[in-house]
Amino acid sequence: MSKPNDLNVQSHNHEHDHDHDHDHDHADNGHDHDHHGHNHGALGGHVHATGTKLKWAFLATFFILAVEVIGGSLANSLALLSDAGHVLTDVAALGLAWFAAVQAQKSPTLDKTFGYHRTGILAALANSLTLIIIAFVILYEAFHRFQNPQPVESTIMYLSAAVGVIVNLAIAFGFRGGEDNLNVRSALLHVLGDAAASAGVILGAVIMQFTQWYVIDPIISVLIALMIAWNAWKIVKETLHILMEGAPTNFEYDRLLAFVRTLQGAMDIHDLHVWSVTPERVALSCHLIVDPDGSLEQSTETIQQLKQYLLKEFGISHTTIEIETNQCGCTALLCHETLWECGKGA
Repeated sequence: MSKPNDLNVQSHNHEHDHDHDHDHDHADNGHDHDHHGHNHGALGGHVHATGTKLKWAFLATFFILAVEVIGGSLANSLALLSDAGHVLTDVAALGLAWFAAVQAQKSPTLDKTFGYHRTGILAALANSLTLIIIAFVILYEAFHRFQNPQPVESTIMYLSAAVGVIVNLAIAFGFRGGEDNLNVRSALLHVLGDAAASAGVILGAVIMQFTQWYVIDPIISVLIALMIAWNAWKIVKETLHILMEGAPTNFEYDRLLAFVRTLQGAMDIHDLHVWSVTPERVALSCHLIVDPDGSLEQSTETIQQLKQYLLKEFGISHTTIEIETNQCGCTALLCHETLWECGKGA
């Protein structure tokens, strides 16, 4: 190689002419990026199916809301009305999730190169923050009920709550297999929380029917509120981590570096950035330091091996890898601002 320092290949550059053992048509927006390890057509179908599930979940949850508001008012039950308040946030949550799933089907644009997938993350964050607020409202109302317990109509309580349990479990069953989608997981937590809360209402109604211990009504409300707040907070933390461009929790730099040093001609990596567009869409960019005496073909093969490893071990499907022959010759502005600076490595 006559000019080793001019060697600069990006693994995600569509203008390179070496063989990746696959073909794709740039004129077709529906082409498959096999070198990314995923199929855009398959993802599009999955997103559409998710949107359909969310739509039916939204309509079913709205029905539960109507039943529990009417039942809670007739029964004078704070526990049932608290559950209805939770269901109200679910109606909004599922509506937002449905909207986000529809937005995620939009194609990327020149100013939104990753498309609209983050819409789902924003919806999940909004849903979870709303749930935390509702939890505090329930706790406030329960405090007053502790001071002055109110008699309730137990039969109306458990019949109304039974509708909620049945419908929510049916919705949760419909969501099976979609837990990797953060927006779906947030919605699933909503409906499972509703089912558990409704089951608690049924249990409390039965106990109050036979004992007249009406203080159980606010006790159930407090338990529902705490469950809501805890699950919502976990989603808030995860969404904020993604929005802050945090690395996936399963990513291990030391494992990656150890693998890189087993590759022929590879010496080290730096300027490493790993982030999640969504939990199921992870991206990585880095500079790969290679032997200056190696060939272009060898470096290209090294990149392909690295990409396959990233996909298999960490689920990273979108990679941009630039190769260099001199670790301290990097001129990238952000290179020296990362944890993997010049001088670290072999």
